[in-house]
Amino acid sequence: MLRALGERLRALALDPRNHFSSAIRRLMGPREAVRYGQPLRRMILAMPAMITQLRRWSDGSGRPPRVLRMQRFALAYLYDPIDFFRASSSGLFRYLDDAYLLARIYHLTLRERDASGRKNHGDDPAISKAVPEWIDLARRLLPRETSRIDELLDEAARGDAGLGRRRKARLGKG
Repeated sequence: MLRALGERLRALALDPRNHFSSAIRRLMGPREAVRYGQPLRRMILAMPAMITQLRRWSDGSGRPPRVLRMQRFALAYLYDPIDFFRASSSGLFRYLDDAYLLARIYHLTLRERDASGRKNHGDDPAISKAVPEWIDLARRLLPRETSRIDELLDEAARGDAGLGRRRKARLGKG
C-alpha cells in the first residue's frame, strides 16, 4: 500500500497537468512561490518514508503515550476521507495537509526521548534534517489549516475521546 502511495505521488509530481506550483503561486505570489514549491513537493513525496518511520517508532517500546497517540492518530487521519482541502483541490496539492501532519508528528517524535532517555533518530537523515523547514513553509503557506491540524494533534496527544466528532464539525462535515 505504501508503495502504491509512493507511485501515485510520483506520478502526480510528474504530471504536466498537476497544478501544485500554480496553487502555491496563487497563495504566495510568483516571487515567494519559488521558495515553497520544491521543499513542499519533497515533503509530500516523503510521505511513504515518514509513514514507515512512524510505524517503526510506534512498534518500538518505550515511547511516551502522547507520542504513540499522535502516531496512531496520523495513521487513522490518512485513511479518513474527510480532508482539510476541498475536493476541488487537485493533484499533489491535496496531499499537503497529510504531509504536514506526518511531518509534524515525525518532528515531535524526533524531539522526544524514549523510556530509557535515548533520543529518537530517523532512518533517513535527509528527511530528519528537512522536516523543520517543511513545517515552517507549510505554516506560512497555509496558516489557518496548519493551525487547525496542530490543534487536532494537541487533542490527539491528550487522548481526547471526542476528537473525531469535533474534527468533522470543524471541517463542516458533521
